[in-house]
Amino acid sequence: MTMIKPVKKYIKTIFMMSAALFISACTPQSDRLYSDAYSEIEKGHFRLALDLLERSAQQASNNKKKTKALVEAARIARFEIQDYNRALRINREIVLKSEDSKQRLNAQEALAEIYLENLQNYNQALGELMILEQLVPDLLHKEKLRLKIAQAQFFTGNPKSTLEYIDASIKTASLEKKNFLKLKAQAFISMKRFDESLSVYEELRTLDANFFEKENLYVATSIAYEEKEDYAAALSYLEKYKDLIKDKSYLELRTKRLKERLANKPLFKGRRK
Repeated sequence: MTMIKPVKKYIKTIFMMSAALFISACTPQSDRLYSDAYSEIEKGHFRLALDLLERSAQQASNNKKKTKALVEAARIARFEIQDYNRALRINREIVLKSEDSKQRLNAQEALAEIYLENLQNYNQALGELMILEQLVPDLLHKEKLRLKIAQAQFFTGNPKSTLEYIDASIKTASLEKKNFLKLKAQAFISMKRFDESLSVYEELRTLDANFFEKENLYVATSIAYEEKEDYAAALSYLEKYKDLIKDKSYLELRTKRLKERLANKPLFKGRRK
């Protein structure tokens, strides 16, 4: 009688182990790799998890499972380990292989953002954004993309194209109108069209004084006057709006610089001889 219980326990253990092995054998390799990847994510082993997810995607015969693994792999590559080239490759694979239109759209947007924000490759970002703009149906989303397109054009050193694109886009803009105007003023400054820049800044200040203050555009306006070499106007502008400029130490530094430039400006009557 004493031997019966140990024997029963042994048989039960063997049965459970056999069942586990059977279940494991029946589980697709891609699912096991995906599960292992999440175990590594929980431990903070992101590079190992990324390798497992890519292997899971390669093994998966189901498109939904394949792209699920790729989406998580792209997220880890971009945000956890900042391997942007790998994130680009994985997102491009999602664009090409996913049967889910939303996943393809999100991956295309990730491509544009990585080039624009992480790699500062503005020419490539511009190309990806132009593709994305054609795919996005939502008007407010499209408006945000158009602002990014204008920014990418500006950063590629093409202010003329930037102005043309802004003028075409701002006609229907609502949410991003103020940001379009801000960028338009910057484009005018880069082209040394200072009076037009000052005009846009004044339009923007009138449109939304709180936005103008928050974006530190009182200082930006004074810089436009300085670039124009109208140091007296720059000083006057800073004096007029000094209470709305939060960074007092920077304000003091700019004021000092402008006074020095004004004093040393040729033909200024107070200049030392």
